[in-house]
Parts: sequence; structure tokens; C-alpha cells
Amino acid sequence: MRYAPLFPLALLLGCASTEQPTSESPSITPALSLNRAFDVPALIGMNADQIAKPLTGQAIRPDHDRTPRESPTGNTEAIYTYWRDTTALVVSYNPTTLKINNFFLKTKHGLTSDYTSLLKLANVSQYDKRLSIEPMASVSNPQLFTGVRLVPVQ
Repeated sequence: MRYAPLFPLALLLGCASTEQPTSESPSITPALSLNRAFDVPALIGMNADQIAKPLTGQAIRPDHDRTPRESPTGNTEAIYTYWRDTTALVVSYNPTTLKINNFFLKTKHGLTSDYTSLLKLANVSQYDKRLSIEPMASVSNPQLFTGVRLVPVQ
């Protein structure tokens, strides 16, 4: 029992060696998971009547405004608006040919500082060569966006 006074010291050293060293790692918060509301790339090449079939589903409410009006470019256009939760896809088309002029994606939340979140809702990549992407800035604050306009490239 000559080494009896050393047992408490051995016990302390044994416990200390089993502990994991603490490391300074930044806490990672999970990114917001944005589910897509619409699959705009799948709608490219369809006319206004063809688009209505895949979009009118369980969670999408159509709002048709077939009143033709003069567009800023001088063409005649009519509008279909499809709502999924708080996201709207406005489809502008020529009422005589039913050819799609453009898509406009917006939310009921109003303004956003990053339009790429709207692109995610539309399932559109910033680098998609089939669409011309035009973020629409707010009139009152040009650093915020009201929506994003997607024009199919001819």
C-alpha cells in the first residue's frame, strides 16, 4: 500500500484523458428549405392552353383574366395567374396565337432583397439559357425586388 496516496491522482489523470478536447467550431444554422412552387422550365415551349393542364392541380388555384390589353411593347396580351400558397405565377400570352410572352413570379409577402429565392420557387437556375431573367426592382426602394420576369428565349 505504498502507492495508496497516488490512487486519487491516477483517477484524476484517467478521467482527464478520456474527455474530448473542446473545439471551437462555428454553429451552423440550417438553410431555409425553399420548396419550389412552380416548375417553369417544364412549361417552356407550351402554349397558354397547354400550360393550364399541368398547373391546375390540387394546390394551385388559377385566376384567369382573358381580357386582352395592350402591352408596353405594343402587342396584345392576356394574363393567366396561378397561385400556389403565397406564390403567384403570372403567365402573359398572346390571345390570338396563345403563344407565351413571359412569366412573372411574385409572392404575397411583397418585396425581397434577394431575387434568387424567387428563382428557386420557380425551379429556375440563374444560368438557364432558355430563359431571360429580369429582376423587377421596387419603385420605392430599388434595392428590393417585387418579382422576377422570365422571358422564354426565341
